[in-house]
Amino acid sequence: MFLGRVVGSVWSTVKWPEAVGLKLLLVRPYCLADLGAKTGGATGGAAGAQPTDDLVVCADRLDAGPGDDVVVAFGHAARVAMSGALPAGQKPNVPIDAAVVAVVDRVELDGEKL
Repeated sequence: MFLGRVVGSVWSTVKWPEAVGLKLLLVRPYCLADLGAKTGGATGGAAGAQPTDDLVVCADRLDAGPGDDVVVAFGHAARVAMSGALPAGQKPNVPIDAAVVAVVDRVELDGEKL
């Protein structure tokens, strides 16, 4: 998993059938140096820190939007998050690799709010 900021949306009119209706977001991951940067008086989330890595397309069912800090899961965990409740032994069939699994309210690093 990683922490990142939503920087945009992706629209697609042609999708794999299991992906129809999924909202797609562009998320820019934070690196530890981004989160450790001191910002004068910034409170809540990772406000003031600017993510610097490449963009990741993520499925979202939590209604995150541009400017939100989010936690993103990869691989099987992402597919499970987008599949909802599954019977025992059934594998998720959603063709995604990354999904928003939490919208972040606040980040603390070494006991300090960022």
